[in-house]
Amino acid sequence: MVFTEIQRRTLVAIFREIKRPSKEIQATIAEQLGLKVSTVVNFFMNARRRSVDKYTEDTTSSVGRTDRELSTVSSTAPGLASDSPQH
Repeated sequence: MVFTEIQRRTLVAIFREIKRPSKEIQATIAEQLGLKVSTVVNFFMNARRRSVDKYTEDTTSSVGRTDRELSTVSSTAPGLASDSPQH
């Protein structure tokens, strides 16, 4: 899907203000811009993904943070597993 300049600018402007618009807001955006709701939903999903990708590419310390997060998850995982019933 290729957005018109107006559609793209409007979607980007809304995304800057609201990262996760409600279904009602997405439906209104779709109606106002002449798009399908699924197209608007996909735009916001992809925009969130792109903003995360851009953040991780632009931040040199993000790899270290990810490693720490993974370390924290793996260290808590055994405790979580021991709380679950054994079969």
